Parts: sequence; structure tokens; C-alpha cells
Amino acid sequence: MFVGMTDKQFQGFIRLALELINKALSKSPDNEDLQKLEDIFQSMLEDGN
Repeated sequence: MFVGMTDKQFQGFIRLALELINKALSKSPDNEDLQKLEDIFQSMLEDGN
């Protein structure tokens, strides 16, 4: 986890990043790098729950 961040702050950061990743994926749905990044961030969010 990021130093000095609470779990709630960390989850907020991940949710924000996921929102931006999903927006980018809607424009480029075949982008494999974005798909992998979405999977990683989604697993980080699930692990934090």
C-alpha cells in the first residue's frame, strides 16, 4: 500500500483509476494493455475489501 494512505483513500484511488481505465477502454476496447491494467486494478480493489 502507499505510505501514509488509509485503506479508504487507497480504495478511492483505485476506483478513480479504474474509472479512467474503463473510459479509455470504451474508446479502445481491443487494447490488451488497458485490459491487463484493468484486471490488475480490479484485483487490487477486491483484495482491499
